[in-house]
Amino acid sequence: MIQHSSHTAQGHLIFQCPLCSSIPAEQHDSFLRDVRFSVRSYKKNDVIVTQGARYDSLYILITGEIVTEMADEKGDFMKVEQIRAPHPMATGFLFSADNRSPVSAVCKVDCSVIVIPKENVYFLMREYESFMLAFLSYISNKVSFLSEKLRLVSLRTIRAKLAYYLLKESEGEKSFRLKISKESMARLFGVSRPALVKVLMEMAEEGLIDVNRRDISIKERAALQRML
Repeated sequence: MIQHSSHTAQGHLIFQCPLCSSIPAEQHDSFLRDVRFSVRSYKKNDVIVTQGARYDSLYILITGEIVTEMADEKGDFMKVEQIRAPHPMATGFLFSADNRSPVSAVCKVDCSVIVIPKENVYFLMREYESFMLAFLSYISNKVSFLSEKLRLVSLRTIRAKLAYYLLKESEGEKSFRLKISKESMARLFGVSRPALVKVLMEMAEEGLIDVNRRDISIKERAALQRML
């Protein structure tokens, strides 16, 4: 891992992150003066954060892609989330009473990360309302995502996961359009895209659903409900 000085040309990339993208353009210069950050570079397979380590700074991935994973008592690893730049990492644990990271963050490719100390994040939230609101919104959305992930993990098969997801996304309607790609669905389910597509096509061949790219029609809602 290479650590650069706190004032680099990469600093402006912070405004591409969802936490900072809503900061008005006229406040960008003052925000960059107030933020205290360093830029760290990591190589593929480097560990940025280790499970159980104190999470005392906000990490914003500005280039690259990481995967977060959790080890159980047996030493088996479960993939939790895939994060691509420019997005923050583990925002919900920064201000936790027990701010130990529940996951390890591993680089899938070479990565660059902006690191902001917790005390400075708190200062920025007081000084910049748009940053505070974006931070709170991001945490709320992440809680919703992790709740969905937990529900999907509890379902054992791809068919059950897919049935649950399609029923939820349909919101009671017969026909609807998927909000995310099949690749994103596969990541959410923790399976490969080919495995997901195979099951999706099987359900279509069985007459349970119709599929046309992202457009879905549910033909046998009761059958999908019985899979849960």
